[in-house]
Amino acid sequence: MSVDLDDILTKSAAAPIGRSLDGLESLVWSRVEALRGERLASQLRVGAVAIAMVTGLTAGGVGATAAPQPPGEMAIFTVDAGLSPLVRLETGR
Repeated sequence: MSVDLDDILTKSAAAPIGRSLDGLESLVWSRVEALRGERLASQLRVGAVAIAMVTGLTAGGVGATAAPQPPGEMAIFTVDAGLSPLVRLETGR
């Protein structure tokens, strides 16, 4: 199948124009600017989410290590067990 480019262009030039191309360039550039704006907004959203995650992880990690640990059921076996009133009973004080 052979396609002659000259024949296609001749037929295209002979066909009536269905729409004027006036103002097409301004429409294209307005769409390009809109896409740039959308891209910038999405980049800002990603940056904001990343900063929020880093802040949350940092605050959560610092808060978890700085929070006082509640005494567990096995608190009698800790280092502070010498302060227990039961020690006085064992030593006879």
